Amino acid sequence: MRLPLSILIALILGAGVVAWQNSAASQGKTAAPVGALAATMSPVQRFFKRTGSYFGDVGRVLVRRGDLTSQNAQLTERVADLEGQNARLSRLRRENQELRGQLQLPKIAGGRLLAAEIVSYDATDFARLVTLNVGARQGVRPKDVVYCAQGLVGQVSQVAPLTCVVTLLIDRDGRAGAMTSRTGARGVVQGTGERVCKLSYLDFAADVREGDTLVTSGLLTGRGAIFPKGLVIGRVIKVEKDKTYSRQEAYLEPAVAFDQISVVTVRVGAG
Repeated sequence: MRLPLSILIALILGAGVVAWQNSAASQGKTAAPVGALAATMSPVQRFFKRTGSYFGDVGRVLVRRGDLTSQNAQLTERVADLEGQNARLSRLRRENQELRGQLQLPKIAGGRLLAAEIVSYDATDFARLVTLNVGARQGVRPKDVVYCAQGLVGQVSQVAPLTCVVTLLIDRDGRAGAMTSRTGARGVVQGTGERVCKLSYLDFAADVREGDTLVTSGLLTGRGAIFPKGLVIGRVIKVEKDKTYSRQEAYLEPAVAFDQISVVTVRVGAG
């Protein structure tokens, strides 16, 4: 079998180049054809090397991105859990402070004191109510007095076996006999459905001024409860006198932030 002429020529040239390179290598040199070939192939080698490095980096980034996404999801879940724990701790800290304040209140004569937690707050255009986690089974009855460390909260208006509804002082049906701690001027505090309450039935000549502190007087207010004497109600912020009708009224800011309290005291079995 005879080899094609082109292959025979290629073999002869290859053998010549190899012999040439071997001769040059024995002298520490590189044969001209080999050097030329290396110079020609060098850019190609650099291209493929860079391309390989690029795709290798892309692969590593994609793999690492998956790891980072997973780690980010875990960290996000952890942050949410910590925020939840922080909110619970803040709530418990606030309740603890409120309970400490309750313990420091002076002992009120009559009845039995029952600690309760507010489980819902109902604020509408028509009512200002809260629901407590105590009820008839704990001895709670309608018109029982409810207060906290800051002052008067309201009175029980509805009772179920395990819960009760409290009409807040700021409710339109909220009312309490009151007097100023400075002069003893007496009147009746009535809720307006808003943050501000109204002090009515004041004697026209009564000495009532802005900044006066109002406390419960211990007097019956008609259909309302008899609140223990001396519970803080709030601070007078405005006084109005009508000389035509010889009438004097005042407006007050309650001492209790009703939308922020969580623990209260109910006086049960007082009468």
